[in-house]
Amino acid sequence: MLLPHASINSNGKVTVLFIHGAFSSKEEWDMVVPYMPSTYHLLVPDLPAHGDARQIKPFSVARSVDMLAELIRTMAKDQRACLVGLSLGAHVAIDLASQYPELVNDVFVSGFEVFPPSVLSPYLPQIVWVMIRSENLVPRILVRWLMDGADVQRIDCSICTLSLCRQIVNPINSTQWPSSWLARTLVVAAGKGGIVPSKDHPADAKKLVEIALNKESIAVTEAEIRHPWNRQLPRLFAKTACAWFERKELPTGFQKLV
Repeated sequence: MLLPHASINSNGKVTVLFIHGAFSSKEEWDMVVPYMPSTYHLLVPDLPAHGDARQIKPFSVARSVDMLAELIRTMAKDQRACLVGLSLGAHVAIDLASQYPELVNDVFVSGFEVFPPSVLSPYLPQIVWVMIRSENLVPRILVRWLMDGADVQRIDCSICTLSLCRQIVNPINSTQWPSSWLARTLVVAAGKGGIVPSKDHPADAKKLVEIALNKESIAVTEAEIRHPWNRQLPRLFAKTACAWFERKELPTGFQKLV
């Protein structure tokens, strides 16, 4: 069984696999895709228990990795792909690169964060469940204003069940870090917070790069981007991905985390 997916620019010479975040779907990338050159073949799937794959349950990072590996083997050019992962998708991308190095070229992830266990940990699934429904009530025009224009869509509450919240919270609420991997990797930590807590953890980005085996891997931040910058600055997101995959200088504004 292949994950439901979109295949774009099938004549492109290099495949890029986009991996969306928690409670989202392949539609998360619909603002970035138009800015990707036609020289790239794009695979944009839904993760298990999300979008058109909502019937493929339960969700787990391990299951996602195995199914994405099969998608690469079946659909990608030369059975290899560059990876793009955001938030939960960043966790999935790193594990995919670690477990299936023969299928992965370069990697670009953003918003990789780890939340160590705390006194609230047992209640996090319930907290997330309530927060998502509360955030859906906020007018989108206000969200865009608070998030510097980021077009953050409402989450489908029929997908966001308490069960799925439990399955998703576990990978990011852990002290366990991924195994090392070989692929050359760019790790981006969004640098802008404010009223909405949308700033990533730069320490997590730096630690992730320390685990990477490829010494060309780097962690960077950008002061004006927020966690969902694929919906805030999609042109910049696509430009950054292409620059990394083509081994060019990153766009102005990115600073290396040291």
